[in-house]
Amino acid sequence: MPNPAGPVLETTPKTHVLFLDLLEIQELGGVVQTVTEAEKHPLNPVLPLGDLHEWDSVQASPWQSRSVIYDEEARVFKCWYAGTGLFKDPTHQPRWIGGYATSPDGIHWKKPNLGLCEYNGNKANNICFPDWFGPVIKDNSEPDPEKRYKMIIQNMKRAPGSPEFQIGYSADGIHWSKGQALDVAGLGHPVAFIKDESALDPNRRYLLFGQVSDSRANRKPGLDKSRSSYPDVRAKCLAYGPDETHWTFSEANPVLTPFGSSEHENHFLQIIPYSGFYILLYEYGWFVPDGYGLCGTYGADIRLAVSRDGEHYQRVQSHQKVIRRGRYGEWDDGFLVISDKAVIKDDTLYLFYCGQGHEWTSWPSGDNLPRRGEILGNSGCIRLSRMGLATLPLDRFTCLETKDSETPGYMVTRPIRVVDPARARLTVNVGSTIPRRNWIAVEVLDAESQVPIAGFQAAECCPVDEDGLRIAVRWGGRDSFVGIEARHIALRFWFYGGVRLYSFAF
Repeated sequence: MPNPAGPVLETTPKTHVLFLDLLEIQELGGVVQTVTEAEKHPLNPVLPLGDLHEWDSVQASPWQSRSVIYDEEARVFKCWYAGTGLFKDPTHQPRWIGGYATSPDGIHWKKPNLGLCEYNGNKANNICFPDWFGPVIKDNSEPDPEKRYKMIIQNMKRAPGSPEFQIGYSADGIHWSKGQALDVAGLGHPVAFIKDESALDPNRRYLLFGQVSDSRANRKPGLDKSRSSYPDVRAKCLAYGPDETHWTFSEANPVLTPFGSSEHENHFLQIIPYSGFYILLYEYGWFVPDGYGLCGTYGADIRLAVSRDGEHYQRVQSHQKVIRRGRYGEWDDGFLVISDKAVIKDDTLYLFYCGQGHEWTSWPSGDNLPRRGEILGNSGCIRLSRMGLATLPLDRFTCLETKDSETPGYMVTRPIRVVDPARARLTVNVGSTIPRRNWIAVEVLDAESQVPIAGFQAAECCPVDEDGLRIAVRWGGRDSFVGIEARHIALRFWFYGGVRLYSFAF
C-alpha cells in the first residue's frame, strides 16, 4: 500500500513526477540522479551595454533591479535591470540606476526612450527609477489597473525618518508611484518577489525573499573578522502574505544559508513554483585562497535546491551546476548572479542571469583598491556586468540515468493507485535516446507482489527511443492500462545506454 508519509500517486493527471527529492521512488538499481545543465545562448550576453555617454555603459544586468517576465497580454519579454555608467567627472560617484528594456524573444533587446529621468543633463534614456531598486511582478488578476505592476522598493537614498521599504505600483511597468511603507526590514535586501498562482493557501499567495547577514559562523576562508567591514555571510529569509502589503515571516527562517553545505556564500536566488514544488536556483559562491584581498577571489555559479512546502529547502546534488560560469577568458568566467524569476514559454524555461568576468577581483567591497578621494567607491561598480540567457526544456531540472551510460539499470516507483484504467495513459519526458542503443522500457508491477502484470512486461513494451517531452508508452497495441485489475501498481523503468528520464505523467 502507498506510504502515507509520501506523495499520493494515482493514474490521473495530478500525478506528474519530477525527480527532485525522489520521494516518489521506491528503489534504484544502477541509476543515479543528475542535475541538468542549462544551455547558454550563443548570442550571450543578450542585453547590450549603452554607449560611452549613457547610464548603462559599464553594467546592464539583473542585479539590484532583477526581474525579467514574459507579458502574455503584450506578447513581449520585459526586463527591469540595474546599470552604471562611466564617470562624467573626477568627483562623480558610480551608482546603480534602474532601467527598462523589452524583447520579442528574450534574445534581441531594445531600450525604449522613456524621457523620465535625467542622466548627465539628458532625459533621452530608458531609466525607470534612479534611486530605488527591487523585484517586480505583473499581477494580471489585480482589479485596479493602476496597480497591475507591483514592486518591492528599497529606497537607496532616503531622508531621515522616511521608510526604507515601500510598495511600488505602475499601470505599465514604466511610470511608477510609491505606496505605503512595508514592515519587512527583518528580511534585509529584497531578493525575489513572486505571486504564486498555484498556492492552495490564500494567505501564502505572495512570496518575498530577502537577504540578511548571518554571523553564526565564519565561512570566509582566512578572514580576520575584527579587521573586516564585511565579516558575515548571507542568509535567505522568507515572508508570505495574502497580498503585497501584509507579510508574515516564516518560522523556518533563515530558509537558506551556506552552513551545512560546501559553499562559502549564497547571495541571490530565483524561485519557481512548479508542479507541486518550489524550485530554488541559487548563487553558489566560493572564495579561492589566491592571496588577493581579504578572502581571495570570489567565484559563483547557479545550483539547485527544492522544497515541497516553500519553506524547508534541500539542495539537489549540490556539486552539480544548473548554470556554470564561463570558461577562462569568456565574458562570464568570474561569477554569476541569477534573476529572481524564470520565464516559462513554449515548453522552455528561460533563465536570465548576470555574468561577471574574472577581473572582478576587487569584490566584495572589503577588497576595494585604495581610494583616490572618493572616486572609486565600491570598485565593483567599474567592472563589466552583463545579462545572459540560459534555457532548459520543460521539466528538465534533473534526470535519472545509468551510472556509466552503458550498463543497464532500473528504477521502481512507489505504489500507484489505479483509477479508471481504460483512460489512464503513461507519458515520459526522455532525452539522449538512440534506437537500439539508448532507450527506456517500462513494465507494470503488481504493487503488493512486485510481479510484472501479464501484457505489461518489459519485453512487451515498445522501446522508448525517441526524444520528447511527452512520449506515450505502449505495450504491444495497448496505450492504456485496460486489463489491469490490481488496485495498486508500481512502474519499473529499465534504462539502457545513455538514455535520460526527466519525468513521467499520466
